[in-house]
This record gives sequence, structure tokens and C-alpha cells, in this order.
Amino acid sequence: MIKRFTLLLIIVGFISLACTAETADDSQLNWLTNIPNAQKIAAEKELPILINFTGSDWCSWCTKLSEEVFDTKEFSNYAADNLVLVMLDFPKNIEQSAEVKAHNEKYMQQFGVRGFPTIMLVDAQLNVLSQMGYQPGGPEKFISDMETSVVFPQQNYENTITTDNGITWFTSLEKAKDQAKATGKKIFVDFTGSDWCVWCEKIDAEILSTEQFKSFAEKNLVMLYLDFPQKKELPAGMKSYNQQIAAKYGIQGLPTILILDETGNKLKQLGYEKAGPDKFISDIESAL
Repeated sequence: MIKRFTLLLIIVGFISLACTAETADDSQLNWLTNIPNAQKIAAEKELPILINFTGSDWCSWCTKLSEEVFDTKEFSNYAADNLVLVMLDFPKNIEQSAEVKAHNEKYMQQFGVRGFPTIMLVDAQLNVLSQMGYQPGGPEKFISDMETSVVFPQQNYENTITTDNGITWFTSLEKAKDQAKATGKKIFVDFTGSDWCVWCEKIDAEILSTEQFKSFAEKNLVMLYLDFPQKKELPAGMKSYNQQIAAKYGIQGLPTILILDETGNKLKQLGYEKAGPDKFISDIESAL
């Protein structure tokens, strides 16, 4: 009986090792390390994938995120039923194989990750649902913000805002694309920092606020506004959504203006120029 029990323990041990062989070992969570394998599991279980881009042995904000969110019982319980977890690590002192480094680098480039920690929530086809980083508030706020940002595009599909220059903008890329398809217009995307970016204010005052530009935009463009303020609070989910779209197009500085076609493909990228609306409109027309 004892021998049979011992044999059972050994078998269970081997099974446990087999099940966890592809997991990162710095957490009790079941962190996978391979994206294609995570996609298979996500498709089978119909769950989203949470990808944690981290620098485990040097990034202080990564450590804070792990301690305050990932290592908590609340997040562990939530993740068990709702997420497939993947950790892609970029350490400085931990040895990694060339294969692991290439794999992690591939997906860092694919998702346009430029800082750590970056959290991407994607579906089984790797379509981005949400993007987040470190934020205070613990697991409850992290989970709430993650869920809110996922449903933001659907809940705010028809939403518009009117800025001080009198232009009415969509806040959803999905709506802007549908509007572009319906009207034959191209999409004008303004990535801006409305309450801190000096060059954003200059492009607004010298170009976007002019009657010449507004008349041109009304005839030719679907307007999409993605704000990245430092002082004012954005509606729930909008901050993560805007970050997601910025990552999608590799935005590195503000202001950045993109001209997109009706499918979201980038036709032209512009920034501030001290040349007024004539040159700016001419540059857009070259893309149309």
C-alpha cells in the first residue's frame, strides 16, 4: 500500500512538472512563456490573453505591479477563470536562450512595446483589446480598468466631443472607420496632449482652428481625437483605449497627426509645421 502510494506521488509530481514546465517561476500564477501555445489555450477556453512585458530583475515599476496586483489572491482568483497569462521577460542579469530572446523580441516589436511594464490584453488571434501599465489602486482597480477598457469601444461607439476650436470629433477608431467607409472620406487622427503639450496648442491655434482648415476637413475628413492629458481625468476606459491605438500605430511623440484610409491603414504622418494651413492642407491632399 505504501509503495503504491509513493508511486502515485511520483506520478503526480511528474504530471505537475509537465504542466508547469512552460511557466515563469517568479509567481504562483500560471505564467506561460510562449505566445502560440497561449493562443491555442485561449481559443479552446474562449478566454483573452494577458501578456506581461516585464524586466523582472531591474524594472522597479514591474516589481510594484507584481507585488500590488499579480501576487495578490484577488487577482489570482480572477485570472484562474478569466485569463490566459503570458510573461515575456527582458532581464538584464538572467540568462535566456537565443530562442527565448528572439521570441520575446518578436512580440515586443509586433505590439510596439517601448517601456516596461506593458500589459497587453489580446484575443486568441492577437487582436489588441486593451493596453495598460503600472497604476496604483491594487487588484480591484486593475481588474476594473482592464474590463472597462475592453468594452470602451462598444459602449462609446457613437460618442463625439467638440473641442474649443469648434471641431466635432469621434473618440472611437471603429466608428471613424465605419464613417469613412460610408462617406468615402479619409480619417484624420489627432494624437494630442491637450493640457500640457505646447506644440499641440500651436498646431491647434495656427492650423486646426482656422476656417480654412475646418472647411477642408468638413468636406474631406472624418475627425478622430485621441487625447493624452496629464492633469485632467479621462472617462473610464478612454486612457487605456487611447494608449492602445497609439501603440497600434507606433506613436512616439505629440502632436502626431495620421491620415488613414477607411480600413485604418496609414497613408501619411504629420506633425507641427510653422507654415500655416495652406502647407498642412497640401500635405494632406497628397495623401488623398
